[in-house]
Amino acid sequence: MRARLGIRKLILVMGLLPILTLSLALSTYLIFSQVNELRKLMTERAKTSSEQLAILAEHLLADDHQDTLAHITTTALEESAVKAIAIYSADLQLISQAGPKSKVSVVTIPSNDHKPQYQFLDDGLLIIQPVMASPHNIQTNTHVIGWVVIQYDWRHLKTQQYQTLFMGTIFFVFAFFMCVSLTSYINQSLATDLSTLRLTIRRMATGSRNFHAHIPENNEFNELAEELNQLNNAHKKELQELQRSIEQTNIDLRETLETVEVQNIELDLARREAVNASRIKSEFLANTSHEIRTPLSGIIGFSKILLKSELEIRQRDAVETIHNSANNLLTIINDILDFSKLEAGKLVLDNSPVNLRETVEDTLQLLAPSASENNLEFGLVIEHDTPDAVITDGLRLKQILTNLISNAIKFTAAGHIKVSILSKIINEQEVKITFQISDTGIGLSREQQQVIFKDFSQADASITRQYGGTGLGLVIVKGIIEQMGGDIGIDSSPGQGATFWFTLTLTISNSAISLRDFSALKGKSLALYDRSELSTQTLSSLFSNWGLDVHHTTNISELPTADYYVICSDGATELSNLLTDIHHPAIIITPYTEQHSSDNEHIYLSKPVAHVKLFDALHKGLQHHSLTSPETAKFPNTAILVVDDNPSNLHILGNFLTDMSISTFFAQNGAEALQQCREKHFDLIFMDIQMPHMDGIETSKQIRSDGLNINTPIIALSAYLSPDNPSQLRNAGINDYFSKPISEPQLATLLSHHLNLEQRDEYDERPVDIAECLRLTKHRPKLASEMLSMLLNTLPKNRKDIILAFQTANLTEVATLNHTLKGACCYTGTPALKRRVLELEQSLNKKLDSETEIDALINAIDALLAWRDEHDLDIVFET
Repeated sequence: MRARLGIRKLILVMGLLPILTLSLALSTYLIFSQVNELRKLMTERAKTSSEQLAILAEHLLADDHQDTLAHITTTALEESAVKAIAIYSADLQLISQAGPKSKVSVVTIPSNDHKPQYQFLDDGLLIIQPVMASPHNIQTNTHVIGWVVIQYDWRHLKTQQYQTLFMGTIFFVFAFFMCVSLTSYINQSLATDLSTLRLTIRRMATGSRNFHAHIPENNEFNELAEELNQLNNAHKKELQELQRSIEQTNIDLRETLETVEVQNIELDLARREAVNASRIKSEFLANTSHEIRTPLSGIIGFSKILLKSELEIRQRDAVETIHNSANNLLTIINDILDFSKLEAGKLVLDNSPVNLRETVEDTLQLLAPSASENNLEFGLVIEHDTPDAVITDGLRLKQILTNLISNAIKFTAAGHIKVSILSKIINEQEVKITFQISDTGIGLSREQQQVIFKDFSQADASITRQYGGTGLGLVIVKGIIEQMGGDIGIDSSPGQGATFWFTLTLTISNSAISLRDFSALKGKSLALYDRSELSTQTLSSLFSNWGLDVHHTTNISELPTADYYVICSDGATELSNLLTDIHHPAIIITPYTEQHSSDNEHIYLSKPVAHVKLFDALHKGLQHHSLTSPETAKFPNTAILVVDDNPSNLHILGNFLTDMSISTFFAQNGAEALQQCREKHFDLIFMDIQMPHMDGIETSKQIRSDGLNINTPIIALSAYLSPDNPSQLRNAGINDYFSKPISEPQLATLLSHHLNLEQRDEYDERPVDIAECLRLTKHRPKLASEMLSMLLNTLPKNRKDIILAFQTANLTEVATLNHTLKGACCYTGTPALKRRVLELEQSLNKKLDSETEIDALINAIDALLAWRDEHDLDIVFET
């Protein structure tokens, strides 16, 4: 949009432009008009003068008075406008001349032209006037007797022109200054009035009301100023009314605030009472749940012991009812306990590296007995690019999966349950993991899905009567997932099953140690017989990740030739019929309810099979495979210490461990446990957390600081469902945590994880335990060989230094050298040397005579050196 001129500029332009234009035009017109008029007058005068001179020269030419003619020309030259004059004869002969030479010589005068000729020059006028002879009578014609040539100069005319131009310029300048003065006066008046109005408006805008705008001239601006004054007065009245209203409102608001403040104080007191009541309620729930879970552990444990004995039918039915009722009650208490923790905000996350596949497999194996009752099939499919390990709370993740899978088992009468893990890489350090638990159960409508995650809610009231439960399971899962920064949802239709999903954004763990070198099978071929679509998908995905070339068939007679053979029995066909068609050593995967003993041709694994067991069966073969099932697991030559202040718990756990051929030792408090740990080395310690005088955490710390069990695995057992502070347990040296009550399969799984399953004959007397070497290095043979080689290479010097220090009675040096050996033993499977080192350390700390312990240590070193001379480490760890 084109900018408009301001009113002052507009007045200046409109006041000056027309007048100046008119003055300039008028001055120009007058100057040119006067100059033209002067030139015209001068021209007429010159013509008249030339005619008179021609008349005067007529008689003189006729009488040939040349002197007189010369006098006339000289006299005519005295006129100011005449520049030159000359008189010629009829034949153009110069007779007389005055002034500069005339230009008549270049002028062609027609002989028959008797009229005067006028030639306008640049600076004047040239007149050629004929001199006519007067006739003597009327009949005689006139004729030319001569010529008068006069040249006029207009220089004096230019002087008059300049004078006229000068007067015109003076007139123009005078008019210009008059216009400027007039417009400046007008602008100044306007500026003053506008400034007054602008100041008035600015004061009104800033809220000032104590002013009066006054413009003395009686014009439109004065009227506008009066209007502004009236507006200001109106605003002043409105502001006064508003001020009165505000004051009244403030009075009312002050009274209201006082009332609100009183109410806030009352509400704060009520909130504190509610928070305190909630805290007391949460603590009461937690303590009550703990106190209830403790006797429940006894009921469940002793009922399990009774069920293993010979009972009458009615007695067995009664015990089974007690056992099942106690388990159901335990589930309800677990939900209430977890819900109370979430509500009280006491749920603490303990992030550490977690292997995703192992976590899901452990959960599926734990829930396998429940799934087998409904003949449900488990499936696990992990997307190829999913990281092996992430940083998260493994205990809470397992709790989420357990709740969701248990929920799927509860509402699925037949079919399968599939767990899928999808991933989306965010950057080099973070990944978004999506877990999907799909079932073929009853499904949920859209209305039911909207209430499924609410407190104490289930999809339908009849579900509670039919399936049981408190309606807290999914609420707890949702609360844990949200605290971990994730989302949860469900996709379902009635009768079409349900898919529960949740997503977590986790940090990728690059420091996790792989249990096996799964790339060892890359390039090998595998023949898979499996009639289950879900099982085939699960196994094929796993084998493909290992780099195996999988050939699948649903007809056992069409089994192709391959390096490995895997046969999945679905229980619908007789396993014996399948075995008759298999002519190669094979791995047989059977349903959970079927138990078979492996032989020289077949390795039997139960569904859901752990990927590590399946890999070992393929890669290492029969000689390295454990044939012991969880239900019949035996751990001979194993010593375990059980610490618990409840005699019932000691009795129940002692019975379970005795059935597994385990030597069990008991302690009812922390002091007894410490005393026994100082006197004997144990293979594993079960530690109760809640004990009087000295709890399990403090006891574990002291066990780790001194004695023979510094490196012994410690498993915490508690009636609480989960620890309040998992990092506190880890800092105390506790390796694992399990909630009471514990069943025999769960106990066998724990022992299998933390103990070496090989026979332990003369364990403490063997110089080297290869299996222990591999366990300490996470089954990395090369690292185990290097660690053991480093120890063996330093033993001769250590032996010499220890003997020399003892002979010189330098016990401080002996303690230093012994401590060095102790550190090396922590990373190598040298049980005999480790035992002697701990015995010597204990003797030195008590300041006893240590000669016997030093002799035993030297003997252990000699035994190790002898073992080194008899074995090649590269060959030992290759096998």
